[in-house]
Amino acid sequence: MYVTDGGGEIFTARKLVHGGARIAELMVGVGLRWRPDRIDLVEVGDGPALLHRRAGRVFSVDTVEIKDRPNSAYRRVLNPEKTALV
Repeated sequence: MYVTDGGGEIFTARKLVHGGARIAELMVGVGLRWRPDRIDLVEVGDGPALLHRRAGRVFSVDTVEIKDRPNSAYRRVLNPEKTALV
């Protein structure tokens, strides 16, 4: 499952996206559009995260939660209020 949080300020997927192939296709498309300057592997909360930067600022934070197969989640936070805290 792919979940996004734009905080009402950044355009994000409006619905949950399910299925590995659909999520992978979406991630490739978004990556081609965004073209981050830098991606760092960091720790957020209690796990690893990908920190995407553009023009020296944090643009998004991605986390992956792996549980039982049907309950795994890829979360992308683009909400400026939340990314400013990282």
